[in-house]
Amino acid sequence: MNLKEFNAIVSRPADLRYEYFVKKTADSEMLWGLYEEGWAMTTDSSGTALLPLWPKSEFALHCAIDEWNGYTSRPLDLHAFIEKILPRLDQDGVKTAIFYNNSDSAVVEAAKLLEDLREALGKY
Repeated sequence: MNLKEFNAIVSRPADLRYEYFVKKTADSEMLWGLYEEGWAMTTDSSGTALLPLWPKSEFALHCAIDEWNGYTSRPLDLHAFIEKILPRLDQDGVKTAIFYNNSDSAVVEAAKLLEDLREALGKY
């Protein structure tokens, strides 16, 4: 991916980045988080825990600054994520912060992300 394409994708509104995330994640069957002795986490304005996720390593690394400085991108297998991680996030009340771009992200309930990923996988 060249810099122009990268910047065009990163600068999209959060809802369009979410759509991109779902499509690319279903296509590659892989997603990415930031990791350093544990997964990078954040909270929303009400204190709800959020797990940031990205469709490609380079997008995750773009956000490895400030409180995530020193974190590295780590892949997650989509099927394991769907079967094990998303149900646990939903049970624990943790939401997902999809495709954070150092400004905003699409904050999505784990159950909604699960539904959207399963629907996208059904198209392949």
